[in-house]
Amino acid sequence: MKSTSNSHVRVGEDMTPAPTVALTRFDPPGLLEDLNDNQKAQWSQWISDSMDSAGAGSSDEPRGQFYNPLKRPTADDGGLAPITWVAFPKLLSAKPQLARWKMADSSRDRQDEYCEWTVTRDATGKITRVAFTCEGPEYWQLLARVAPAKLLELYRELASPDVKEEDLFGPQGAYMLRNRWNEAAAVHLVQEANTLEAEIEIAAAATVVRSIGGKVLTGEQELIRCGMYGVAGRNSDPHIGARVNSLARQRADVTLANPVGIYFDRLITTGWSTPDGSDPRAYWKYVRGAPGYPVRAVYEVPPDRPFVVGDIRIDHQPINFGAQIADHINMKLVGLACRFNQSQVPPVTRCRKDFPRPGAAKEGPGGGGRGGPSM
Repeated sequence: MKSTSNSHVRVGEDMTPAPTVALTRFDPPGLLEDLNDNQKAQWSQWISDSMDSAGAGSSDEPRGQFYNPLKRPTADDGGLAPITWVAFPKLLSAKPQLARWKMADSSRDRQDEYCEWTVTRDATGKITRVAFTCEGPEYWQLLARVAPAKLLELYRELASPDVKEEDLFGPQGAYMLRNRWNEAAAVHLVQEANTLEAEIEIAAAATVVRSIGGKVLTGEQELIRCGMYGVAGRNSDPHIGARVNSLARQRADVTLANPVGIYFDRLITTGWSTPDGSDPRAYWKYVRGAPGYPVRAVYEVPPDRPFVVGDIRIDHQPINFGAQIADHINMKLVGLACRFNQSQVPPVTRCRKDFPRPGAAKEGPGGGGRGGPSM
């Protein structure tokens, strides 16, 4: 794909100019190279179909400002909008410090900010390694369908050389998302809300500008509660929605930047200390995903050092839980907006719950299930 800068074009507030790219397909998350060209095309088709489905909206609530960049090119005024949030589950933040760390580590189902982790300890109980992932399950479901040998290879690389094919597939041949190796090594996300489908749906739903009683909604909580997308108590969903909506209020068309995915933004180590005075940031490594698009990270001290992760201190407390590290991780996705001040889509004057519709409205991210790309 040919790319040139559009830095001469003025873009929206708090954005950076997007490259002018003739998008011919959506790349895999992290620009991963696990798939051949035909398989990459299948992934691209799933992302495109998911965008079309999310962007369709309804007759009562059209989502005319959300667009599929594979079908409608991004204009020259396109701008990138990184959206970041803290990886630690906000739903646990009100609990006492020790309790919230322990609870967050106790189950991947509590790790609901599109970042999950597993902890490895030595014989004394000290932490030696924490592995973090933000890879959605849909990509791994596609791997299981079209490249099962590659799936097995990756599991042996990321989890254990001892992984067997029968550990990953059920009696009927279906890939098991919550297989024991994924549970032990955090190969990819498993919490039910942590999906790429959820990311796309939230982004599309949040492009709806709302004017209720003559007042345009702008706040994170009023937007998510009125729009009924995502989970209001999380760090991620309300913030993603509000940032996307702020772009839509500039009468722009909005989408997600290629490659569509959730990524690690950075680890903040202010207030950290190591036994030998070395930089605690040096032990944070991205181990999967292209530069700028990391989808897997590991915090681990090399074996030639005379200490382990559990000897490092954060705000004078030793690291006894992976959740202590998650407190200092920022996650991100990247929005893309263009055609500023051109949209003619009128604001919606009601909340979703007020629309008459058959059946119950879907609430929370990932409403379409976890089927992933079906080829």
